[in-house]
Amino acid sequence: MLRPSGFAAFFVLWCGQFLSVIGTRMTNFAISIWVWDATGSTTEFALTMFFAFAGTVIFSPVAGTFIDRWNRKLTMLLSDLGSGLATVTMVVLFATDSTAMWHLYLINFVSGSFMAFQVPVFQATITTMLAKANYTRGNAMMFAVRSTPELFAPLVAAMLLTVASLETVLLIDLVTFLFAVGTVMLVTLPPTPKAPEGEQRPKFWQDCLTGFRYILRNKSLRNVELFLIGINVLASVGYLLLRPMALARTGDDAGSLALVLATGAIGGVAGALLIGVLKSPKDKMVRVLWATVAFSLVGRVLYGVTDMILFLGVALIVVHLCIPIIDGYTNTVWQEKVEPHMQGRVFAARQFVEEMSIPIATVMAGPLIESVITPWMTPGSGGAESLGWLVGTGQAGAIGLMFVVIGVLGTALAVAAFLSPSVRRVETLLPDQDTEPPAEASTVPTDVDTDEDAAVPAGVRR
Repeated sequence: MLRPSGFAAFFVLWCGQFLSVIGTRMTNFAISIWVWDATGSTTEFALTMFFAFAGTVIFSPVAGTFIDRWNRKLTMLLSDLGSGLATVTMVVLFATDSTAMWHLYLINFVSGSFMAFQVPVFQATITTMLAKANYTRGNAMMFAVRSTPELFAPLVAAMLLTVASLETVLLIDLVTFLFAVGTVMLVTLPPTPKAPEGEQRPKFWQDCLTGFRYILRNKSLRNVELFLIGINVLASVGYLLLRPMALARTGDDAGSLALVLATGAIGGVAGALLIGVLKSPKDKMVRVLWATVAFSLVGRVLYGVTDMILFLGVALIVVHLCIPIIDGYTNTVWQEKVEPHMQGRVFAARQFVEEMSIPIATVMAGPLIESVITPWMTPGSGGAESLGWLVGTGQAGAIGLMFVVIGVLGTALAVAAFLSPSVRRVETLLPDQDTEPPAEASTVPTDVDTDEDAAVPAGVRR
């Protein structure tokens, strides 16, 4: 049988992931409603996400090493297998009415551990399957996989929850998982890139740190990553509080929450289409920084001060419009500058430090909102008296205030990155890597410090 290869194979994989993510988004929405109804706690709500991302963080360095050593198809199947097992377990728990919060914590941790393989392997595979001119288009397509289902998956899940059970949503998720596995089995993938001849490979556990060393030894890539870490911490706080904020502003109405999420997803589709059809620019990092400013001022500050569904939706449209620009262009920069045989480890190292922002944000956001800011924003308290006119009072006002703060801090980080040439000019300071690197190619590209860079902050720090 003739199997798809090249861009055709990538498109087949994309279709499988797209359908699978629809099922995952439906499950996430249904589980979030169950947790909120069962506990009414921001902390419990955040902890379910904490354990999922903790699993991804812990296993990322190991995943990167396997990605650069294993057959890529096997790695993709392993990642999908974890999601399938997690869904089967939840079906059994909810069907027997024996679900407890600790069950969800454990399931999310195991699922997150398998997910540690997914993003790095697809990012590294784009480099080997697509021409360099199509990297941005491939990244835009993969972002569309994550964003487009938000247009309708929450709405479909909300409707199903009114006429059927949560188990029905989980079974649909299981079917989409099987479809994703089938598409991986169908296609032909390029061989895993090999290291240059004569380059000695470290022992396995030492190799788990290779991606981190690669980033740390390169000034421009290191400073770009510092900027992304800072933005990710702030964005993660907003992500964790996004659903509780919408529920608090709409009287715990699941339908309104689904409408807001679906409206916001329009921006994600538009952003992915935009960078997918435009020619890849030479100033990708500059566009990333401007998108960060828009994300922070409109997507976060506006979301924090409004209590109207219309403006909540508008704010999320801007958020989702900016994310594919930030995500797609930065991923393209890394794919262009990092040798293909190193990309699994480097992308996994990036995933480790960037996903670390989720546990950090979780530890910060829930307790800070419930124990500090909410009491301060209670009617009659100091915060409510001084800021209630802007963000409201009580729990909704506390979450709104948090959105305003992270919006201001995000803007400040973007300005600091503009002032650092090692970030702003990364595309000119570093050479592009060949798809098939020559044997004499350096494992770690270097860039020379300039006088201009010495006069400004070295990079963005949290």
